[in-house]
Amino acid sequence: MKNLSYLFHCAAAGLLLGLGAAWSGAPALAAYPDKPIRLVVPFPAGTAADISARRIAQVMSESLKQSIVVENRGGAGGAVGSEYVAKAAPDGYTLLAGTLNTHAMNPAIYKDLSYDPIRDFEPITRITTFPNVLVVPASLKVNTLAELIALAKQREQEPLTYGSGGVGTTAHLSAVLLGQTADVKLLHIPYQGTSRAMTDVLAGRVDMIFGNVPVVLPYVKEGRLKALTITSTERSPQMPDVPTVAEMDMKNAEISVWIALFAPKNTPAPIIDTLSKAALAALESPALQAGYAQDGGEVQKDATPADFAAALKSDVERWGEVVRQSGATAN
Repeated sequence: MKNLSYLFHCAAAGLLLGLGAAWSGAPALAAYPDKPIRLVVPFPAGTAADISARRIAQVMSESLKQSIVVENRGGAGGAVGSEYVAKAAPDGYTLLAGTLNTHAMNPAIYKDLSYDPIRDFEPITRITTFPNVLVVPASLKVNTLAELIALAKQREQEPLTYGSGGVGTTAHLSAVLLGQTADVKLLHIPYQGTSRAMTDVLAGRVDMIFGNVPVVLPYVKEGRLKALTITSTERSPQMPDVPTVAEMDMKNAEISVWIALFAPKNTPAPIIDTLSKAALAALESPALQAGYAQDGGEVQKDATPADFAAALKSDVERWGEVVRQSGATAN
């Protein structure tokens, strides 16, 4: 009996030692994040997406206790940077500051788009929205939207021109909606990037452009550009004298551009949850809210990633139809 008891205790001790060895050899799950996070902006520096991403990255870095490095990868209306993130490892260390352009408009504009806005990303939350402002060079002999439309009707044989950062951008589609609503012909001159288009508008070589508030406001203050209307539902606190398109009886021309955070598809749910909570907490920051307001934007957030996913699906359908009706295509 004693021998049996002895053997039982030996076997039990061996089993416990074996389990301990197996447990100690198992890799521990690393706490997220344990290294810097890269936030890709698919547009050049100085754009609304870039400014918004840098503001929230700073605040989120503090709560996550890891730096968030913003990296600009512009090109093809945001498609270049978006594709880069779509193909990145789904580990939470490469994120995208996507926009209405990259996820709701590009799928209808680029027939051979290399990413799918729904299938290739995990939505986290929208962070802010920006309206577009229609500006003209100081040298153009108009001071109101009504005067611009009247001039456009006089020049149907030689249409007024508008610039944009590329086919299918919100600047492009804002002008398309304006032309359709006002029943005037306008000639599109696409550029590779908003800054190049803005340079020619400032020089008077192009008649108008739609731009985000933080981009056009400095030039308006300097008197180099004149702001005629804004595409938001309400006037901008930064440009209170500029009427909305709705005030001009052109509500159909309303458009606001959201900017949002995305991760590659199959990023683990706990990581998405961590990022969502960090972003929502950041958006409660009075300093961040004031910064966005100073830029001419407005905080827009989604309670959960699922809420954003539903809103994204709706926007893809809505703006896809607008793009198809406009005839805009990049290839």
